Amino acid sequence: MSTAIFRTADGVEYVVPCDQGTTLLDAAQAAGHTLPSMCHQGSCGICRAKVVSGQTTLDKHSPDALSDEDISVGEVLLCCCHPSTDVQVALPYDSSRVLTGTVPTRQVQLVELDPWPGNVVRILVKALDDPELGSAITFDAGQFAELTPPDGDRSRAYSFASVANWDGTAEFYVRLHENGYFSEYLRDRAAVGDILTLKGPQGSLGLHENGSRPRWMVCGGTGLAPVMSMLRRMAEWGETQQSLLVFGVNTPDEVYATDEIERLCQALPSLRAAVTVMRPDSSWAGLVGTAVDQMDAELGALPADAERPDIYLCGPPGFLDAARASAHAHGVPDEQIYEERILGS
Repeated sequence: MSTAIFRTADGVEYVVPCDQGTTLLDAAQAAGHTLPSMCHQGSCGICRAKVVSGQTTLDKHSPDALSDEDISVGEVLLCCCHPSTDVQVALPYDSSRVLTGTVPTRQVQLVELDPWPGNVVRILVKALDDPELGSAITFDAGQFAELTPPDGDRSRAYSFASVANWDGTAEFYVRLHENGYFSEYLRDRAAVGDILTLKGPQGSLGLHENGSRPRWMVCGGTGLAPVMSMLRRMAEWGETQQSLLVFGVNTPDEVYATDEIERLCQALPSLRAAVTVMRPDSSWAGLVGTAVDQMDAELGALPADAERPDIYLCGPPGFLDAARASAHAHGVPDEQIYEERILGS
């Protein structure tokens, strides 16, 4: 029997027993500590952490969730990582993201269903009153929940685009994928009034207290959802540090949520938004390039002695790798970069 010591970014330690036949994620759960995770099969990347001492073995997993380069610096997926010795694991989030017990599960009603450009659907759900959870929906901006359709046997994870509220409503942006499980439900049979199951909140992405340091949010596609949640939270709290939203899509007809972005800029005067298109046509008169291109240009325009911003990244693995490389090239330290990996579902 080995011992695993999990240490959060704010210095809290959890010591749990773990044998070679048990994954680190399951060992933590058995000891009463629920760590951020979703797929439990090495495909989503949400349970990434870093082994700082000790030996482990990794089960088969997706290279999109954990690359060979990640492994070379000690990163693992806790859901498919087995200890061979005592280990110490650095978790990339604060102890507030570690739940005691199980993730809350509740019933919610679909109250709005809006098709948007870019094959995106905006959905709004409202929590049904629960004897234990009440009627409010509480979560930290940047987190996600798993949604299961009526009579469904599988769930899919989507980031909240809204903020926690006493009304019990939650907003999500869902891209419709061909043959996607939840996509088929939304495309073929979803109707206002449906009762869905919501499991959450989950996830480690969230705003970090940084004084007056600028915050930059860089995203693509439905990576806009957690970014909107965090920026709406900033507006709700009247935060004043300079902020930048860089939102990139492939083509002009994929640009969505422009009205919401405009309202957010009005509610958060310190925010500047830049929407960019990688493959424009004659209908597009705005910025051209990827979100990473625009972020790179913005960083390049900063004076050499200017404070480097905190950067929040939301997008697929290749996007994250390119954005992180650009940020490093412009002097942004690794500890000021936070990311959420968005994979197709």
